[in-house]
Amino acid sequence: MRRRARLLLLLPALGWVVQPLNSTTPEWAVAVFPSGAEFSLEIAADPESRRRGYMFRERVGSAEGMLFMFETSTRHGIWMKNCKVPLDIIWLDETFRVVDVVADFQPCPDQGDCPARQPIEVARYVLEVAGGTTEREGLKRGDVVVILSDPELR
Repeated sequence: MRRRARLLLLLPALGWVVQPLNSTTPEWAVAVFPSGAEFSLEIAADPESRRRGYMFRERVGSAEGMLFMFETSTRHGIWMKNCKVPLDIIWLDETFRVVDVVADFQPCPDQGDCPARQPIEVARYVLEVAGGTTEREGLKRGDVVVILSDPELR
């Protein structure tokens, strides 16, 4: 047993990543916009990480983002509760085609309503990046975002 534990600790150092069997959630991802801009992505694939999202973050870097993964395609609503910075919200279908964008979505006030926004079409993924990114990069509905990950998303 001790030998197996040492082996499991050594595998990452050798470049091997130990993943649970049947794991389809990537440990990392990179989004590439049609402009060529690349974004290192955090993955939000379970209910708790999707609920938390970018809450309480003081900043989102210009080359950072968060990919929300859902089991099914629907009109997934997004809100800005407890967010500190404006975000661009990008809904993607199962082929990573942009189905809708809300640019520069502002944080909710500390008091009062915090409305959710929904896309005009069903989506499988939601990508959040720093506010102003979609305008700077010229991303629009119908564009395709390349998502590189291991394992590959389908």
